[in-house]
Amino acid sequence: MTDGLTVGLSAESGSRWPSGWAPVLVFAVGMVALRLVFLAGFDPFTLIEDEAHYWEWSRRLGLSYYSKGPGVAWAIAAATALFGDVEWAVRLPAVLACSIGSVAVAGLTRDIFHDRRLMIMSAVAYQAMPGPFATGLLMTIDGPYVACWTLAAWAGWRALAQRSGPAWIGLGLALAVGFLFKYTILVLPVGLVLFAVVGRKRVRSADAGGIMGWMIGGVVCALLGLVPIAIWNAQHDWATVRHLLGHLGVAGGDMPARQGGDAGWSYNPVWTLEFLGLQFAVAGAGFALAILGAINLRGAHKQGRSDGRAGWQPGGVAFLYCCAAPMLVFYAGVTLFTQVEANWTMAAYATMAPVLAWAGMDGFVRRDGPIRFVWRLHLVLLVGMMIAAPALAWIVRTDDAPSSMGRIKPIDPYIGEVLAIAAEVEAEAGEPPVFIAIHYGRASQLAFYLPGNPTVYAASAHFGDGRRTQYDVWAETDLSSPDVGDRLRGRPAVLFDGSESEWRRLFERVESRGVLAHEPKKGRPTLEGFGYTGVPGERSRGDAGETE
Repeated sequence: MTDGLTVGLSAESGSRWPSGWAPVLVFAVGMVALRLVFLAGFDPFTLIEDEAHYWEWSRRLGLSYYSKGPGVAWAIAAATALFGDVEWAVRLPAVLACSIGSVAVAGLTRDIFHDRRLMIMSAVAYQAMPGPFATGLLMTIDGPYVACWTLAAWAGWRALAQRSGPAWIGLGLALAVGFLFKYTILVLPVGLVLFAVVGRKRVRSADAGGIMGWMIGGVVCALLGLVPIAIWNAQHDWATVRHLLGHLGVAGGDMPARQGGDAGWSYNPVWTLEFLGLQFAVAGAGFALAILGAINLRGAHKQGRSDGRAGWQPGGVAFLYCCAAPMLVFYAGVTLFTQVEANWTMAAYATMAPVLAWAGMDGFVRRDGPIRFVWRLHLVLLVGMMIAAPALAWIVRTDDAPSSMGRIKPIDPYIGEVLAIAAEVEAEAGEPPVFIAIHYGRASQLAFYLPGNPTVYAASAHFGDGRRTQYDVWAETDLSSPDVGDRLRGRPAVLFDGSESEWRRLFERVESRGVLAHEPKKGRPTLEGFGYTGVPGERSRGDAGETE
């Protein structure tokens, strides 16, 4: 039974391995420790703009926020409450989420393939993909969201295939928490429904009535994640919906509709081609392994290598592909309207990690040259990323670091320049200046890195395309609020980005200091403003009524 010597014979061939969970947990905890040593010990990178902005949210906790749910703010608030407003504490939830995701895919692998060897391989395959690896170092919404996706997929398999009642509650809770981080977790239930249709003949049959109560409980738990976001949006004219429509460039969004947006469909084929190329950026060699795994799994079924003796759970492979397919199809469809980012499809590849593990093990057992090469490349990529991260941290600290690394270079020299300008403005005006940036990201970085974490303002709603941000929602930073106008009227300011002519609409006198020597982004000038007069179109007191 030569072709039976595959990963399928796990019950026997895996018996010499230690308990499946032991190496997985050691690996997960080890990765947490390595990341924390790197982040806390080497203080490697300046918070990127999104990280700093989410930290700003964490200082003003709410039910939701302009562009995202509250999960990222709540997570950062918990971490910084314990360890203070330091970079590694801001990123701590991302570190934990990455390892939680790897543990979840290991559990999903165990339940489908019944092979303790594949558990650790899938955990490694997950963290060896560039997308999950990067989100384990940077605190964006993606790391916690993908962790919730993998937990929901694991619970979804147990609920649908193994008819576990409590798994429905786990599924609902994972979806609810994931929704607080990123709304596209709602694509996963589409995959679960797809599997319930195409895989219904492959899963364990049982009386649905016996778990109906659990199913209802799971749905109720899932809906809990929508409650705070719905309440907040109802209080703020459904701002998040308009923000999402603005991303698509269609009418009704918070950005002007693209040319043709009101009259018809506008499409650039480059968007779709870029989407295909970006899949390698997020999955690395895992993208090729997913394709090779699909081909070999089909061959395994034809050769009878997936029967009951092989230890596979019937329908398991179909479940994994059903989880991933709707996400990939959804964002492929989005390219018909706009460009997409590499990280948007990351969750799809997270639930493909068990397939990557199976493809690797099966390829090595059968001495399949292409699969062995790609799997080794996948492992080399993980080691390479672990080496590259500290190497990059060292490079960005050197004087010869390329200007393209400005966004992650230590920001201390730049803050020193800003403080020097602020001192000069204060000496001339006789009072401390306020800080106003056009872009929300720069405003957030200034709020984090300036001494005392002062209130900083973002003015993008009053420049260029006029897009609003969370700064226009908070009462204390909304420049169109009469209370803020009264508080700032006549004050001097240090201004970031924009031209003298643009800023003169808000100040009596403006002088440009040009682009500072340590400016993180190319071409962004710093300016001095004297005598704040208020933004054009400042609301009257009768129109002011923000709830936060």
